Amino acid sequence: MKKERYIPAGYALSYIHEGTEFVVYQHEQEGRLYAIAYAGKATRPLWHYRFKSAESLAKQIEESVGSLEARKAAVKARRAARYAAHGLVGGEIFRTCWGYDQTNVEYYQVVGVKGQLVELCEVAQMREETGFMSGECAPVPGQFIGKPFTRQVSMESGSPRVKIHQSAYGYLESPFQVISGVPIYKKRYFSYYA
Repeated sequence: MKKERYIPAGYALSYIHEGTEFVVYQHEQEGRLYAIAYAGKATRPLWHYRFKSAESLAKQIEESVGSLEARKAAVKARRAARYAAHGLVGGEIFRTCWGYDQTNVEYYQVVGVKGQLVELCEVAQMREETGFMSGECAPVPGQFIGKPFTRQVSMESGSPRVKIHQSAYGYLESPFQVISGVPIYKKRYFSYYA
């Protein structure tokens, strides 16, 4: 059963803003002005107040519309940023870092690009134990593990990001140096137990 908006008895529609689907219902009783406002498809009111005057109600409506328009613009900008061109090419590396009691690091290489989608495949790591159940690792591009899979690239944070699995996002890992055409990647900390 779909929940309906609560509109108190005696309230009449007094304001509609098409761009934000913002509506106000008002009621006047014994010299007091009451109003309830809803935005979008919400069934819970944005506000439900008693106002001292029609001017204070108009001011509240103006502030609410301004806030809703700003929020709508921010969502639109975030969505545009998320789907912005990423410029990824084959061979680039993504790194994940995740875990609860340990620090898991994984590397994935871009093996194909099609629009906002990239095809990734996990690559092997050079690992060096530097402490008790911990160490440093770096990717070994071209030494693939497992099968390729496809993910959508998000540019929401300003740089390419892909959701690798439920526990981790992959972030672009750029080499800090290229020697004779071979990229050298920064070593990253990892840890494990058992």
